[in-house]
Amino acid sequence: APSVGSRAHGRASARAGGSARRLPAAAMGLRRAYRRRVKGDRFATTASVRTKKGYGKAMSSPWELPPGGLSKSPAYKLVASRCRCKIGMRPPPPEQRAGAPLSGGFPIKRWPPNVLVDGERTFWLPDDWGQGVKNTGPGGTYVVWMSPGGKIFYHRPTIERHLGRALTALDGFRGILRTVQFHLPPKADQAAFQAVLTPKERRHILPADKFHFAIVSARRATTLEGTYDVMTVEAHFRHMGVKPVWYVDAASLEDYKRLSLDAKVGGKLTPARNMALDDAAKKGKVCVQVSDDISRWEYVQCKKLDCRGETDFSRANSVAAKAKRYPLSPVGAAQILLAKMRAAEGTPQLAGIHPHANVAQAISQDEITRYHFILGDFFVVDKSRCRFDASMTLKEDYDFTCSHLHKHGSVLRNNRLFISVKHSSNAGGAVSTRDGAGSEERKNIATLMRKWPGAFRMNGRRQDEVVMTWDRCRLRPDGTVEAAAPRA
Repeated sequence: APSVGSRAHGRASARAGGSARRLPAAAMGLRRAYRRRVKGDRFATTASVRTKKGYGKAMSSPWELPPGGLSKSPAYKLVASRCRCKIGMRPPPPEQRAGAPLSGGFPIKRWPPNVLVDGERTFWLPDDWGQGVKNTGPGGTYVVWMSPGGKIFYHRPTIERHLGRALTALDGFRGILRTVQFHLPPKADQAAFQAVLTPKERRHILPADKFHFAIVSARRATTLEGTYDVMTVEAHFRHMGVKPVWYVDAASLEDYKRLSLDAKVGGKLTPARNMALDDAAKKGKVCVQVSDDISRWEYVQCKKLDCRGETDFSRANSVAAKAKRYPLSPVGAAQILLAKMRAAEGTPQLAGIHPHANVAQAISQDEITRYHFILGDFFVVDKSRCRFDASMTLKEDYDFTCSHLHKHGSVLRNNRLFISVKHSSNAGGAVSTRDGAGSEERKNIATLMRKWPGAFRMNGRRQDEVVMTWDRCRLRPDGTVEAAAPRA
C-alpha cells in the first residue's frame, strides 16, 4: 500500500499535442536524482552492514541497540531519507515526524530504542497509532506500527484482526491532512498572489465562498489506493476550510458518503460536469472542477525562454530548476486563474492550467495563452452558459474548449500553473471508459472533427490522440464553423 509521503508525480500527457519528444520536467529530474543519491546512501549503509553479516544474528530485539550506535544504522538512514533530509543532516525530533501518533498513542519516550519514529506515515493508520523503522539482525530494516498499548505490529492484516475491522484512508485522514499542511505552509497562497499577480489582477481575487468546487469521480472509494487519492484531494480543501461537492456514480454514492464526503449522484462524466456547472450557476458562484487524484498544485515563476534552434531541453531544464516555485492550495490556484481571466482583455470565461507537468517545455510558451486546449483535470468557469456535449464519453474537454473559443472568442491557459496528478491507469473514472481496441477514442475523435472542422488532426506520435490548432477552424458569418484554407 502506498504511504502518505510517496506520490506518483505528474502525467506525461500528450493531450496538448505532441511537438518534440518530452523529457522529464526539471523539478522531477532533480528530485529523482537527489532521491537516488539519498537512497544510494542508505542502501550502501545496509549493504555494508549485511556484508559484515549484519549484527551477527537472524533476529534483533526492538530493545537491543545495534553495534556502532543508531546514527550509523540502516534504520536511521532510512528515516533520514524519508524525512527528506539532505545527506549528513539529522532528521527532525521524533514528535515532529509523520510517523508520530497524532493523538494519544503510546508515548514516544517509551518506544524501544531500536524502533525509530518514521518520516512517513501509511495512509490507513489510525490517529493513535505510530509508525516506526526497526533494524533487523541481518542488517536490513522493517517498517513497523506501534499500537496505543505499546505492542509492535508488522502487517496490516494483523492490525485489522487486532482491531476487528478493516482499515481505510478515513482512519488515517488526519495523517493525510498533516502531510498536506507540511507541504502547504500558512499564507502560501498569499505569497503567490503577491508574486505572480499584478495589482490589477489582485483586485479580482474573490474569497473561497464565491466558488463552487466540484470533484467528478466514480468507483474510486472502494479500493485502498482509490480512497487514499480521494482523501488526499479532500484534505487539500479541508486545509483551506472548504468542503467540496463530489459528483459520483449512483452505485458508488454510499461508498463516498462513508468517507464523510459531501457526495451526490452526478451520473456519467459529461452529465456530472454539466450538473456541477448548473449548480454553480444557480448559486451565482464560479465553478471549479477538479480531478479526484491530484496531490499538489504549484506555480512556477519564470519568463518565457526562447528555445528555437535547440535540439534538447538541457538549457530549459537548467532554467526551470532555478525558477521560483510557489506551492498552492486548490483554492488559491482557482483564485489566481479567475483573477487573471477577469483582468484579461476580451471576455474569456474558461481558464485552466498547463496540461502536463513538463516545466522545461512549458516555459518555452508565453505565461498566458488564449487559444489553447484547457485540460479537464482542473479548470475554472466564470459565467459561461456553454455546457459539455453529453454524447461524448472521452475528450469532452477538447470540445468544451472549442465551445468557449467559438462563443467567447478566447480562453485563458496559464502555462506556469501545474498539478501533480496520477496517470490515467487509475481504476475507475475515464480509464474504465477506454477500451483496448481504441474504438471509444476514435468515436469521440470523429465527433470532434465533425463539430470543429480543421481544428483537429491526428497526433502522429501518439495513437488515438489529436493535436488541436484553433486558428485552422474558421467562423462563418452565420455563426457556424468550417476548416480554414490550407496554409501556404
